[in-house]
Order: sequence, then structure tokens, then C-alpha cells
Amino acid sequence: MGVDYYKVLGVSRNAKPNEIKKAYHQLALKYHPDKNTDNREEAERKFKEVSEAYDVLIDEKKKKIYDVYGEEGLKGGVPEDGAGAGGAGMNFGGGMPGGMHGASYHFSNADAFNIFNQFFGSSDPFAGGEAFGGGGPGLHRVFRGYGGPDGFASGFGTPQASPAYDVPPMEYTFACTLEEIYTGCTKKFNVSRNMPSGTEKKTFEVKVLPGYKKGTKIRFEREGGRVEGYPPNVLADMVFILDERPHPRFERRNADLYTTLHINLKQALLGSTVTVKGVDGQSISLPLTGVSRNGRKLRVSGSGMPDRKTGRRGDLYVTIEVDMPDSLTEDTKRLVEKCTF
Repeated sequence: MGVDYYKVLGVSRNAKPNEIKKAYHQLALKYHPDKNTDNREEAERKFKEVSEAYDVLIDEKKKKIYDVYGEEGLKGGVPEDGAGAGGAGMNFGGGMPGGMHGASYHFSNADAFNIFNQFFGSSDPFAGGEAFGGGGPGLHRVFRGYGGPDGFASGFGTPQASPAYDVPPMEYTFACTLEEIYTGCTKKFNVSRNMPSGTEKKTFEVKVLPGYKKGTKIRFEREGGRVEGYPPNVLADMVFILDERPHPRFERRNADLYTTLHINLKQALLGSTVTVKGVDGQSISLPLTGVSRNGRKLRVSGSGMPDRKTGRRGDLYVTIEVDMPDSLTEDTKRLVEKCTF
């Protein structure tokens, strides 16, 4: 039956050229021998198989012959009149890419690497170094997957005119305090990027709006520079991801804040007015009436973080923790003994 090129690339028989190119893009990077040094021989076999499948299916003439005669017909030659090949009168005169000469189709390891070089515009798309000039805390790449909507021919044009491929973004995680997120702030980052013209530095001003949640992404389209394994003029987005610094008093849950307030046994038994400081720096008075058990919870409406969906502030939840005395004086003991509780 010969090799099923459609199965090799994982595409349907009705696959469009952009789907074929996308499949090749992913698999060629996956099986490239330079990325599989621990099992290079097997990688070379898969790499050649994937490249051959792409070479046939992306070429209209070769694809028509393959669809009718299969791999055997393609490599062994077809009738001179091209019968059965859609009446196209196929012949192989003049030679074709991928080693197609004379009356049969041939494909070698060298052809596989040549196609790879033409496709990516480089014999080594994995070269290029760290786009952030050596990296640092918080710097990392996230690969969402491979491929793009319209194929990857050589001669890609200018970076500004490049199609919107699904290039993984360059991502930088940075942290803010709850107070900074409450009021909003602007952070500046000086980033070194691997651009088509060489290494360039740029200062990004990242605006954190009041109430942003942990994990919020601030995106600068096409500002992340080149990404290894992708066409050299297709630029990634630069994405800054917000993290929250641990707070000594508050825990944030969406727009609500949670804190613990310590009181003494006298306050717990007799009641008191206590004060807690909010994230906005304002002091909040809380009257404690009756007996306050350990773990008592109080809610202060509208004293949490800004809620960007509702435009209001969340709530502040205060948990009471009663601190027991380390010891009692003799007079205090006698007073406690007279209590009826």
C-alpha cells in the first residue's frame, strides 16, 4: 500500500495547504535531529518521512499523482498519458523540488534538510540565544503550540507585514504589593530582545490598573522579538504577567480581603472597640459586643479590593483570635473563681 502521507502529517485527504504547512511546521521541529540527540537515528528517519510527506502533499502535481497511484506510482512512474490522474497528463520532465527527476520521484535526507531550510529561512532555527539578554528572575518562554493560518514560505517580507502566526509570546512575571494593586501603579522594565536587526533594548511601561487580579496579562503586540524555531521576521508578543507579593496581614480572594485580629481575654469577655487598618491605610473601628469566641468573624462591607467587574469594592472579613494570658495573679484567680460562667 505504500506510505500514507496524510497519516504521517496527521491531516485529512481534504486538507488545505495551510493545514499541511501547519502540520509540517510542528512535526519538523519535533523530529529535527538537532533536537533529538539522544535518539538521532530514529529522529532522522521520522524527520525525512515528515519532510517527504510535506513535499508531496504541498505540490499540486505530485499530490494528484499520489492521490491516484499512491507512493508506488509516484516513485515508480505513471503512464505517459497520465490516465486516471484527473486528466492532467502528468509527466516529470524538467525535474522538480525534492529530487523528482525523469520518470520517478526520489527523496533523500539532503532533500529533507533543504526543505526545512527553505521553510524556516534558516538551516538552524534553534540558534539565536536568549532573547532577554541572559534572562533573570521571572523571565521565561511559554510555548502554546505550533503553526499558523497561512503557511510559512520563504521570503516572508517585512516584520510589520508578517502574518499573525501562533508564535509563543515572550513572558515576564512581575510582582506588586496589594497596596499597589489597590491604587494602581506603573512599572518600568528594560528588556533586551532578539529583533531581526539584532539585539535591541526597550523600556516597557506596564500599567497595573486598580483591582487587577493575579495572573492578569498585559500584552504588547509584536514587541517580544524573534522566537527560536519560527521564521526570523515573525515577531512574538511581549506579555507581562502580574503576580502578588505575600502580604503580612491580608489574604486576597477575588475582590475580598481576609485578615486576623488578635484581642485579649478581657476584650473577648467584656466587649470592646478595636481598630483594624485597611488596605487603603484607613483605620476601621469595630465594636465588639457580647462575648467574642475564638474564630468569631466580622464583615466590613466595601473595605476590600476594587472589583473591576462591578466597579465597587469587595468586603473585608476579620477573624477574631483570642490570646489567652500566660499566667494569672492570685487576685485575678480569686476574681475568676467568683465568676459563674
